[in-house]
Amino acid sequence: MKKIFLIAVLFLLMQSCITSLFPLYTDASLVAKNELIATWKGKDSFYWKFYKVDDSKLYSLRCRTGRFTAEYSAGLVKIGDNYFMDLKMLGTPLSDDEKKRIEADEAAKKKAGKDETSDGSELGLLAMNVACHNFYKLGFKGEKIYVYPFNEDYLKELFNQRKIRIKHEKVDEYTTLLTASTKELQDFFQKYGNDPKLFQDDPEILTKYINTK
Repeated sequence: MKKIFLIAVLFLLMQSCITSLFPLYTDASLVAKNELIATWKGKDSFYWKFYKVDDSKLYSLRCRTGRFTAEYSAGLVKIGDNYFMDLKMLGTPLSDDEKKRIEADEAAKKKAGKDETSDGSELGLLAMNVACHNFYKLGFKGEKIYVYPFNEDYLKELFNQRKIRIKHEKVDEYTTLLTASTKELQDFFQKYGNDPKLFQDDPEILTKYINTK
């Protein structure tokens, strides 16, 4: 169960506590960077594969660690001098084979009379997903991509002090849902995109992965 929990956390960390009801992009504002289409390796053997499946300007993103995968749609926009990625999770971080294995394990435990509800259901944990948009600032340097999540504490501080007026709703103690329109979101990033405090200063660093096997 500990392993399952850690894997789920890896995927859920990509789901920010500050999410948006509306995307950061329109069809007209999406941009392309051909060098993005590749497989990239992050920490904890977490792999990001950007690819295209049709003529859409959106990228598809498959994240994988071990036998677990999650699918995202990914929109890239450039606002001012900065690139931002809009990620939206599609489905759950679970392969079909792994889902069947977990269901079989849970059925076997139930048949054996083992009650493990206190540890939570693996399927329930892995299915946690809010189908909203999550924003990241990107930096490109050589064969590396720097992924900067929101500094959520700083943004919430700006909300609490009413220093920014972007529309939002406080869902619970931990989660804030931005309800601003796409245009308002773009205006916000145009104004605050260069604020060094708005994004975490310890980015996820992705290195282009070349399978030599």
